[in-house]
Amino acid sequence: MNNKPLILVVDDEVDITETYALYLGFEGFEVITANNALQAIELLASRTPALIISDCMMPHMDGVELSVQVKARPSTRNTPIILMSGAPERHDLDSPSYEVFLRKPVFFDRLMPEIRRLLAGRTP
Repeated sequence: MNNKPLILVVDDEVDITETYALYLGFEGFEVITANNALQAIELLASRTPALIISDCMMPHMDGVELSVQVKARPSTRNTPIILMSGAPERHDLDSPSYEVFLRKPVFFDRLMPEIRRLLAGRTP
């Protein structure tokens, strides 16, 4: 049985999801990726991540709406969410549906402390 915390990375830019998956894997996490919010919601039917990292600007559904839907599900209600965007002014960030917002570009030395803080005390 895998006891690594599971992180779901959601971004429509494949190079970002691949880079995050590789880096987070090196940091000791299990990582699954989705290229849009709809795909992420499908993954949540079979997997419950310890944390979700999502871009805001994506086709079909933005990251804020994804976070609202994640928090509305009993199985993921308490899952911490980190939202990221290079254009925060384009989003309604007043929603209480996420824990952390980071402006892109997000460097790992800024991301990792947030991940560790949000996962502190949680079991995988």
